Formats: sequence, C-alpha cells, structure tokens
Amino acid sequence: MITVQVCMGSSCYIRGSAKVVETLRRLIERNGLLNKVVLKGSFCMERCTHGVTIKIDDSLFTGVHPEDIEQLFSREVLARIS
Repeated sequence: MITVQVCMGSSCYIRGSAKVVETLRRLIERNGLLNKVVLKGSFCMERCTHGVTIKIDDSLFTGVHPEDIEQLFSREVLARIS
C-alpha cells in the first residue's frame, strides 16, 4: 500500500493543493489503484515557502504544481507498484 499525503495548509491551499488532490484522485481511479494507494490530506508539513508539498510514503516533494501531478504520479507511484 502506498500512502500519498497532500498538504492542505493555507499556503499550499492557496497554491493549488485542492486541485492537486482532485487530480491525484482521478489518476488513482483511472489506473485502478483504489486498493493500492491511500490518498490523504495533511495539515501543514512545514514547507510553506516551497509551494504545494506532497509526501509519497517517506519521500517529500515540494513546489508541486497541479500541472506536475501526472508526471510525478507516473514516476513515483506507478513505478513503485510495477
């Protein structure tokens, strides 16, 4: 099981974390991974000046924009499952 957490703190929210969550939800469903990936919102991850922060298992990614999600998902989530 892979855990994906998206910061929903005010700074990340302003930078598009809600859209990031929606895109991740769509990608998880589209790839049939509802039983393999847990998507969670998180309070502040203390990287406020770096934009939307995502944690995939123990790996932290900062400065993530909604348009980056598909590539990040392929590289970090789909690759771990394959």
